[in-house]
Amino acid sequence: MIVATAGHIDHGKTALVKALTGIDADRLPEEKARGITLDLGFAYAPKDGRLRIPLGFVDVPGHERLVRTMVAGATGVACALLVVAADDGVMLQTREHAAILDLLGLDRGVVAVTKADRADPDRVVAVTAEIHALLAGTGLAAAPVVACSALTGSGIDDLARLLEAAAGSHVRTGAERGFRLAVDRRFTVPGAGLVVTGAVHAGTVRVGDRLLVSPGAREVRVRQLRVHDTVAETACAGERCALNLAGPRLSLDDVSRGTWILAPDLHGPATRLDVSVRVLPHESGPLRHRTPVHLHLGAAAVTGRLLLPGSGSVEPGASTHAVITLDREVGALAGDRFVLRDVSAARTLGGGRVIDVEGPRRGPWTPERRAIVAALDTADDGRALRGLLATFEPGIDLARFARLRNLPVAKLEALVAEVGAVVAEDGPRLAFRGERVAALAAGVMSELARTHMAQPDNLGLTRDEIASTVEAGDRPALLAALDGLVRTQQVLRRGPLLHLPGHTARLHPADAVVYDGVRALLEEAGLDQPRLTVLADRLGREANDLRHLLDKVGRLGWLQRISKNYYALPDVVAELARIADAVAREHPEGLLTVGRFRETAGIGRNMTMPLLEFFDERGFTVRIAEGRRIRADWRVLALSNLHDPWPEASGSDPTDLRASE
Repeated sequence: MIVATAGHIDHGKTALVKALTGIDADRLPEEKARGITLDLGFAYAPKDGRLRIPLGFVDVPGHERLVRTMVAGATGVACALLVVAADDGVMLQTREHAAILDLLGLDRGVVAVTKADRADPDRVVAVTAEIHALLAGTGLAAAPVVACSALTGSGIDDLARLLEAAAGSHVRTGAERGFRLAVDRRFTVPGAGLVVTGAVHAGTVRVGDRLLVSPGAREVRVRQLRVHDTVAETACAGERCALNLAGPRLSLDDVSRGTWILAPDLHGPATRLDVSVRVLPHESGPLRHRTPVHLHLGAAAVTGRLLLPGSGSVEPGASTHAVITLDREVGALAGDRFVLRDVSAARTLGGGRVIDVEGPRRGPWTPERRAIVAALDTADDGRALRGLLATFEPGIDLARFARLRNLPVAKLEALVAEVGAVVAEDGPRLAFRGERVAALAAGVMSELARTHMAQPDNLGLTRDEIASTVEAGDRPALLAALDGLVRTQQVLRRGPLLHLPGHTARLHPADAVVYDGVRALLEEAGLDQPRLTVLADRLGREANDLRHLLDKVGRLGWLQRISKNYYALPDVVAELARIADAVAREHPEGLLTVGRFRETAGIGRNMTMPLLEFFDERGFTVRIAEGRRIRADWRVLALSNLHDPWPEASGSDPTDLRASE
């Protein structure tokens, strides 16, 4: 377990850590000379036997100008050691540090009343009362208080036992999630290269893992790692570790305090955060819309502005949903704790939790957007997903949801099943409420049944035709319903058309007679298929009426529409494509020229150009300045329905056509 110290300057935090571990966490020459902590210090126990279990300490500065460094050290730890000197009692930075610990969500800790050798028992009792009053209503309200002295050793063993008890009740979580480490130090080691240290916020890292530096998206590999100052093969959530990183042209400038080292899937730095924010009770006035702030998140400190709904304000002690816009990118995920300080970084204003990242710039306060933020404002992933399904009609992007909540694949799939969501697998994986998809599926079945009864000569409906029967907002969920119906074979697919099992398209008797005549004429013509007007004249029909019938037959895959004036039998189209391929192969440059193709195929000038344009449209040929080139196997045009990617579901043989009774 990692413990972060907190407290006013010169209240004995570093001396206390040394008494517990035997290690002086002040490592900088200036710290030694001035006797104060200026940067984060680290110590690991046991060293001298006072602590019987492994504990790590992050010793933070107590000076008011170094609160940024204090926040960086206190973020991501499991336990706080709040230090209050018996002679001074609760001071300004004691109050600010206690507020920051509460804003960061720390609810496990111990309070040490240091320098007890300098105060009489009544003074220690009075300071203890001040501490209880300070922590009332915070996550550390129940934290035990122990009087001690690093100089005489009095109470140090009692303090060690309280820290061990806190560690014993600590349950590590998040090890199964994607890896995230907030960098608070980086340096180079001769012969090893770049080393970064920080708290592991989530996941597990192993030697050899490939990660990203974020922001920046620079790829790195973990060459070595250390946990608690010991060489290790793995490190996991709740620990501090040092990573020796390697990567192409990787330098010290690529990483800074506040950078994240994380699993590639989690990269997505943001400049806009939807948050739940709470203003500290001791603030003199409300925080107003567009208040400039310093955001401290992870180990990063970034300036930005606080945007409030209705351009309003939030009173001291109150909480609200808000948006924070930032002047540069930060790494952030749902649930991350943050602290807000004023623009001059002189005092802490409040803090809270991240709810969503990179929300819409327009309409952040619409009822629909607010409902989404409210649904996401929970630590329970299943509850969040269930709330989104009930709120967001266009469907939940599962990849985005998983990244925002840092969900492993297995956990995501389990949640989807748990909430009864239906997922559209065609394209981005969108999830919808199961009841909504079931209702739409029932509507599809009814619409197909009505169409089959009213139009027996219609094989089925396209997705677009079915989609036109529902409201625009239901169309994404409709696709999920169609996918499910096809997968379970409640609806069959023939090329672009969908129909119920058992439905066979049958032409009206009069239409069947006309089509028999058309087919006979086309078969008689050979490769040089006649124009529509010729067919109409031979059959004594109006051209427009005949075109309507032939388009209907074309949907069944029994004819190919070459253009509005030419229709051809599928076998004829395939043979003409074979000839075109052969002609191109004979050309020294592999070109298909108009004249040579027309002569070889023996077709008329009027049909040649529409046919070649049809080949272009189908992707069989591509037109260039010198002619055309073949770009696909001619056999792709041998299918009876060129729109049909499922050959086994092709239309029936036209010779089996029977008229409906």
